[in-house]
Amino acid sequence: MTDHEDRADSSAERLLQSRDLLYRLAAFNYLEPLGNIMDNEVYTCRPDDDVRSVAREIARRKISSAIVTDGDGQLRGIVTERDLVSKVVAADPHCGAEKKIREIMTPDPIFLSPRDSLFDALSLLSRQAVKHLPIVADRKVAGIITFRQIMKIRHSEPLVIIGQLQNARTVSDFKLVKEEMIPLVQEKLEANTDPVDIVTMLSLVNASIHRRVLNAVLMEYDVVPAVDFCIFVTGSHGRRENLLFPDQDFCVILDDYQGRDYQDVDRFFTDVSQKLSDRLNAIGFEYCQGEVMGQNPLWRKRLGEWRKHISEIIGHPGPHAVRYMTLIFDAAPLYGNRAFFAQCMDHAWSVLEQNHNILRQMHEEEEGRHKVPLGLFGSFITEKDEPHRGMVDMKRSGLIFIIEAARILALMHGVRDTSTLGRISALVNKGVIHRDDSEYFENAYRVILYHTLHAQVENFVARGVHDYHIKPSDLSGRNRVMLKQAFKAVARLQELVGSEFGELIL
Repeated sequence: MTDHEDRADSSAERLLQSRDLLYRLAAFNYLEPLGNIMDNEVYTCRPDDDVRSVAREIARRKISSAIVTDGDGQLRGIVTERDLVSKVVAADPHCGAEKKIREIMTPDPIFLSPRDSLFDALSLLSRQAVKHLPIVADRKVAGIITFRQIMKIRHSEPLVIIGQLQNARTVSDFKLVKEEMIPLVQEKLEANTDPVDIVTMLSLVNASIHRRVLNAVLMEYDVVPAVDFCIFVTGSHGRRENLLFPDQDFCVILDDYQGRDYQDVDRFFTDVSQKLSDRLNAIGFEYCQGEVMGQNPLWRKRLGEWRKHISEIIGHPGPHAVRYMTLIFDAAPLYGNRAFFAQCMDHAWSVLEQNHNILRQMHEEEEGRHKVPLGLFGSFITEKDEPHRGMVDMKRSGLIFIIEAARILALMHGVRDTSTLGRISALVNKGVIHRDDSEYFENAYRVILYHTLHAQVENFVARGVHDYHIKPSDLSGRNRVMLKQAFKAVARLQELVGSEFGELIL
């Protein structure tokens, strides 16, 4: 290696250890939890309070709404300035002197939790045409989000995307929304936007499409589902790390209904899953080749059956145990009763604590066998055969390695976050990864993710193919050096995983 290459490598390593120099900061934090930005100082009143006193307090505080709660602080309704004008001032010449709040409030208003995202709030505010959104935690009012408050962010892009989603009705409409993500991603890459922000955007848009399509399917039936249920997604959907062309990965958890209803209930959810799957495929989410879809009975079970299935996967591992493990621990609820999903995950973590040996199997089958595509002297190891001769598969020879390494370390140390960067951050807090190393790993992830997205865009636009291959020789000198350093960072993370297993007594 020449002195020039040494200096370039050293410079690239320093750059990878800086959070601020690689990419422009995200202009809109789609995943920002509402708990971080909600107004905690909520004015509340009771249903039997008189309207005049509440109106005076709203005016004194210079706010636009009051949340109606019961004696236990639980949400009962909401009163807005518009309610006061339309239901009191305009309707009652005495300005509601005798009216009570219960007479003019909107009962049982829609609400979100502090864990829901800013994107969720914008979507709900837009879809329901409301401007005030109570935030509820543990069944009690914890805060409020208003449309005006969100608009202080002064960024229009999320509203444009959300508007397109809300206007979509047919499979063709949703397909168009999905296809329009391609030039948008291309534009963001050219603007040097943080690629993590890009995949977050893609994931939230895709999740919204899934929910809207599923809701449309359910509305086609004359009856409501006979039992409560939850549909969850997994893989990149569960990690919220979708690239441009993810396939389907969704599972169904059903309530523990009685056996005599089994055939009718199971037939209903098989039909719902098949319709959902067919429409997602038509939109552009291809059928999962591994058949991880709700129409497959392996991934459609009652709650008790799910617990048993999880126990068998982790406690008595078979040939597919590692693959199934990744599906379980890279999952997130999409629709329905989230308590079912939480119960399944609590059970999975409980069983894992008693069966750590499966993590060694996971390491040996996945992360332990994968080596970054760098030769002994730092040159790229590229494919030898056509049509990808001289190329590197950025997903299968780079991105997946850092995802796997972060996942297995998270499972070893009880980190329940599913995102790759979330896992790394939590591992720093637990002292597993040094903070300086975490910046190196996180920015390596960004560099590899950037080139993976760029490969997808370029290959689709040029040849219409869903392909992750790049030719390192076509990259600029700076980008080649940066990519090499990113691969070296992944190799260091893999070494950290290996050393953990060397020290761990199972």
